[in-house]
Amino acid sequence: MNTKPEPIPHQGQSSVEKTTFLVTEVGFLSALGFLGGPAWVGMVVPVILVEIFCGSQNRSLGMLMPAGLWLVLCRFTGNRELFFPYAMYLAAFLVSRLWERSPAAASMAGLFCGCLFLSIRWFQDASTSVLLIEGAVAVGIVVAMGVFCWQGLNRGWIQCIGLIAASLLAYAGLAL
Repeated sequence: MNTKPEPIPHQGQSSVEKTTFLVTEVGFLSALGFLGGPAWVGMVVPVILVEIFCGSQNRSLGMLMPAGLWLVLCRFTGNRELFFPYAMYLAAFLVSRLWERSPAAASMAGLFCGCLFLSIRWFQDASTSVLLIEGAVAVGIVVAMGVFCWQGLNRGWIQCIGLIAASLLAYAGLAL
């Protein structure tokens, strides 16, 4: 008869880390909902779900927070076009976050995010020519982020720089 207790398997994250993630996530979603509305929240929900699937890391969620700067700039300037760089930051984040698991899934997630953005823009009555240009820029950003990750640059601060660069490419794409 064995009287020693069985070892408890490693649970991954502590309850403090999980609580911190949850509070940060709810705060971010609340700020997006209050300042931006349903379209801004709708874009980030699939990204948060992927983040939860990938392990709910506070550091990774912290990499998502700079996307909110586009909302702040949108509110400050009144330029609704800044929704596009925000959405492309999220698409780039998905590619970067899923790349280690599967490059194909990462690319598909980035393209899904682009399609979600285009469907929101379609419901906002964007013209066909605008949708085509935004779609082409979105595909280009997903491909560029795929190359970025393929080169192994999606780690640490370089990853954050890549995400910011992707959203700045989207901002530059607004000039087309």
